[in-house]
Amino acid sequence: MSVLMLPVFLVVLTCQQSSQSSSNQIDNLIKDYTVNHGFMGSVLVADKGKVVFAKGYGLADVEKNIPNTPETKFMIGSITKQFTAMLVTQLVEKGKIKLDNTISNFILDFPKDIGKKITVEMLLCHTSGLIFPEGIEKYYYATSKEEWLQIYLKQLSEEGLRFEPGKGYGYSNGGYIILGLIIEKVTGKSYEEVLTAQILKPLGMTRTGYDRKGVAVENRATSYAKLRDRYNPWNEETNSFDPTVQFFGCGNLYSTVGDLFKFSKALSTNRLLSKKYMDMYLKMRNIKKRPPIPNIPEKLINEFFGTCGNGFVGEISIIEDPDTKKKETFYWHDGTYKLFKSNHFHYMADDQIIIICSNCSFLCEGNEIVLKIHQLLNNNTYDHIRIKHSLSQYIEEDVATHACIPAAVDEYFRFKDDTVHFIVPGLDWLLWAGRYVAQEMSDLDNSILLFQAAITVYPDSWQAYDALGDVYMAKEDKEQAVQNFKKSLELNPQNTDAEQMLIKLGKE
Repeated sequence: MSVLMLPVFLVVLTCQQSSQSSSNQIDNLIKDYTVNHGFMGSVLVADKGKVVFAKGYGLADVEKNIPNTPETKFMIGSITKQFTAMLVTQLVEKGKIKLDNTISNFILDFPKDIGKKITVEMLLCHTSGLIFPEGIEKYYYATSKEEWLQIYLKQLSEEGLRFEPGKGYGYSNGGYIILGLIIEKVTGKSYEEVLTAQILKPLGMTRTGYDRKGVAVENRATSYAKLRDRYNPWNEETNSFDPTVQFFGCGNLYSTVGDLFKFSKALSTNRLLSKKYMDMYLKMRNIKKRPPIPNIPEKLINEFFGTCGNGFVGEISIIEDPDTKKKETFYWHDGTYKLFKSNHFHYMADDQIIIICSNCSFLCEGNEIVLKIHQLLNNNTYDHIRIKHSLSQYIEEDVATHACIPAAVDEYFRFKDDTVHFIVPGLDWLLWAGRYVAQEMSDLDNSILLFQAAITVYPDSWQAYDALGDVYMAKEDKEQAVQNFKKSLELNPQNTDAEQMLIKLGKE
């Protein structure tokens, strides 16, 4: 080797070693989440626009022992909105839609007093004031988009807007379902046809598609909650719906980390939009006080998110290096669907892209992993990065709904002392849960289980004994009712409710 070639060789060798070191560090980081938190999924990392890491972790299908790989397909939830917004922006570029067009220009069934106030731009930016919709279970029975719309309009007429259109911010799945309807109305084609022709085929996204009820998708993962002794899947018996209706345009796509990388890369090019309209798609339109990541500490917001806002692309942050004062913009979106969670972050300055698709993880775990990976890519430490999970939300949404109440109680006891990783609910939540199960679900036995858990953790709670007495009364178990009302009165002699109940039971 010539002397002149030696410096070039050393530079190449150093870059290769650095890349290998980063890959090993990322791999070790994810393995830690796999071993200690039950994380399963696939992760892709790109630096300067080139993939430097792509790997699957855990199982795509626990029952069949099929591993996750970079080619595994995952439901991507609300990341679907990035595709819907892209399709709308393409139609704006073609002159088929104007940003100041209103809902009433396209959907005749929509009440004109509201529809004439809400523009396409408001729908894209979540500033329409439309309801989410809340109580989404009532929509599970809709069998067509038309039926969904009628249910939605009924709820809207009962509850009204959250705020005057254009005067606030309120994330809305409903707004994006309406955008999906507008796409179909304008093009005369199905959303799936437009998506395929305008995004999937041009980018070669052959592993991305449109989820349909009852249609098996080859190499798609099953989503789970990791319990103490098992991986528990989404309960299809009690939570079955048609994704082409309930999550149309807002959450019903599946993809792979590799395919999402192709879409993310396109944001740095003019492949999907001309520069003028890509700038429109990427423009920050609303400034927000904090990113929509539950429980993220203020210190992490200041360090990693800087100026927060959103636009058509989703969430947007502008961060400034405290030393160099150099500013960097990044675009990101999260997604949840059933028990799947996904994250797509694109740091534009160095074309660093981090994509996580998981079929088993806690709600904000992906955000935490992304921030740590970004630190690794830039040779910074990450030990201070921690986003606590809401234990009550995890138990309510991931466990109680899809496993059973005993499993939910077991998970509570498993994590209640882990205040490092969890925000642990107190007595009030246990009492609320017990009453909800008794009154709304008419499940007295499991209500007793929850109140007994409350007494185990809070043995001096007169409220817990009083509530337990009420449930035993409902079960017509006089002996246990008396025992618990007496204990409640002993702990709080001013408890007139227990006193009255004991009189009623003939046990003053």
